[in-house]
Order: sequence, then C-alpha cells, then structure tokens
Amino acid sequence: MNINDVPEVKVEGDMLKAIFKKQLELEQKYEGIEKANGARVPGIPLDIDTFDGQERARLLTYRITEELYEAGNCLRNKAWKKSQVPTDKDHYFEELSDALHFVVQLFIELGLSAEEVCMLYFRKAKVNEFRQRSDY
Repeated sequence: MNINDVPEVKVEGDMLKAIFKKQLELEQKYEGIEKANGARVPGIPLDIDTFDGQERARLLTYRITEELYEAGNCLRNKAWKKSQVPTDKDHYFEELSDALHFVVQLFIELGLSAEEVCMLYFRKAKVNEFRQRSDY
C-alpha cells in the first residue's frame, strides 16, 4: 500500500496541531511494540541531560536522517549520467513524510507542543533574516 491507495484526507482546523495529534496517537501504539522488542523508551518529556534521554533523542535523530537518505535515494538523476529518469514522486514524498513523522515525534518526546515548535520556527527565521541582512 502507498499514498495512491488512500483517498484525499480532509484536515479540519490547525494543520500543525492535527499533525502533532496524529503523531501522538501513532506514538502511543508504537511505544508498546518498541518495548516488546526490548527498546528502552524513557518517559515524556525526555530529559536530554541524562544518558537515556540523549540516547532516545539520538535514535530519533538517526531515524529522521535515515528517512531523508531514503528520500534522497529516490532522486536518481546525476550530472555525470547521460540518461535522465523520471522521479517516483510518490515514493519521494512518502519518505519525506516519514522523516516528518520522526521530527514531530522527537518534538513530542521532548515535551514541545505544536505552538512551541511554531514559535521556535519563527524565532529562528528572524535570526536567519538578521544573518542574511548582516552578511553573516
């Protein structure tokens, strides 16, 4: 099954909050599976000053990276290749979506809400704008 097998989905209200809510539901299901497989799943919020908290955050960071690599592998055209091939866009977008799942999961496990993530994003955007203006 892939995204082509799923009809359009309607999302009501704040989309970022809806993503966080859906990810929290998924996380609650997967937590039991991970524990049954022997994984240590520390409580939420993660205490990233501890070994266990850092280990879990690192694991989620690696999962994000792995999904981004999988997305990158969908992009087959290279400057040195004579033939160019069309991209399987659905597969590419699915892998990016998988990475987003883990990014949101990491934020949730760190105890951050959709509102806090939004604020972090826009605060960092202001820093980036300042750096662009000042030729950082």
